[in-house]
Amino acid sequence: MREFAFTIEYDKGADPLMDVFIEYPDAHARTISCHMSPNGVWRVDRIAGPEEALERIDEIYTAPEHCNECIGSRHCHTNWEHEILESNPSRRTIYTYRPSASDCHSVLHLACIYLGEGIVPAAERRGNRYEWRILMRDDADASGLHEALNEELRDGLRVNFRQIGGPSYWAEEAISLAELPHEQREAIEAAVRSGYYETPRNASMADIAEVLDIPRSTLQYRLQRAESWIIGCFVSRSIADIGDEFSALPMVTEL
Repeated sequence: MREFAFTIEYDKGADPLMDVFIEYPDAHARTISCHMSPNGVWRVDRIAGPEEALERIDEIYTAPEHCNECIGSRHCHTNWEHEILESNPSRRTIYTYRPSASDCHSVLHLACIYLGEGIVPAAERRGNRYEWRILMRDDADASGLHEALNEELRDGLRVNFRQIGGPSYWAEEAISLAELPHEQREAIEAAVRSGYYETPRNASMADIAEVLDIPRSTLQYRLQRAESWIIGCFVSRSIADIGDEFSALPMVTEL
């Protein structure tokens, strides 16, 4: 398996959805799950940010006259279906389905054409950047997708190809409590169950230590280690993304 990583950058005014992310730098969208076939595309995205940004995104996402995914200038029938699975003032979880992608000139449509079945995409939006990582088979036509992306982009969009190589993202970015040592996992699960992380807290550290029958100092140490690991995993990609803003992106090393 190989990984194809690239970023599409948007000028302000080139896309109404990306304009919101440009105007609100704290807004961020990440694909939780994405699947496709020649017969359709379906995905789940998590969007977080200021309440006013999410209200604008709500309006644009479901607007019938705009395709949120098209990168070309050719007309696309916007028969996308959207359903909000979760909504609160600072977050949305949105399910999207398109029964046919034949006339939608998007990254997903082009990837389906050139890379074939068996690919797994991951995508993020932040600021003026729409970043893609696609896990693909070794024999997938990455050079064909590379050329198609360059040819398809409309005015106001630019593509930066980062790399084609080993699947490092997929090996490094998975976060699972199963990777924690047993004692730390037990401590943090007990804290969550007891409501320790609720506001206001429903239990004290002393209460949890009593349930686990361990000294309070031991519980505090285990929670600190677990929290440090979880937070480190969560923010590592954001820190890497910020670093990308200040360093030149590497050239494609293999096609």
